[in-house]
Amino acid sequence: MSAALNYAGQDGAAATEILTFRLGSNAFAMEVRHVREVLDYKPIAPVAGAPSNLIGMIDVRGTGVPVVDLKRKLGMHGLDMGPTPDTRIIVLEFLIAMRPHTVAIVADAVHEVSDVADQKIEQPPQFGESWKADYMQGLGRRGEEFMTLLDIGALFADRDGAVFEF
Repeated sequence: MSAALNYAGQDGAAATEILTFRLGSNAFAMEVRHVREVLDYKPIAPVAGAPSNLIGMIDVRGTGVPVVDLKRKLGMHGLDMGPTPDTRIIVLEFLIAMRPHTVAIVADAVHEVSDVADQKIEQPPQFGESWKADYMQGLGRRGEEFMTLLDIGALFADRDGAVFEF
């Protein structure tokens, strides 16, 4: 039996809202406090010599924002369908080592903002070395499907939690 996760935000206050989205056929969520905005898909300019997880850059209100391939970062290879009418770009803002960062990810679809109190969030399963639960805050459900709640800070920090990594 798994225990429900005692869900609290970075500042210790109860986090109340999550944004649910899809990568391939998989459902994911993140805390809304990290979401600056959700944009319709637009062309992404490649950057020469960029790390493999960096798709390129987009202009967001006059500022260049790096776009990370979240599927590749999460090891979800072979799921690139290309943009569809449902594809969105999610612009994130978060702190790592007290430094603000802005980065965007591409989602195959963005579903909704929901109250985390409406979700039963459980601890990530422990399956040993082959399971990468480092980026997970927990597992929840969206309807009948499982949804991975991502830890945005851990997703973009190095192992020491100090350096921004793509």
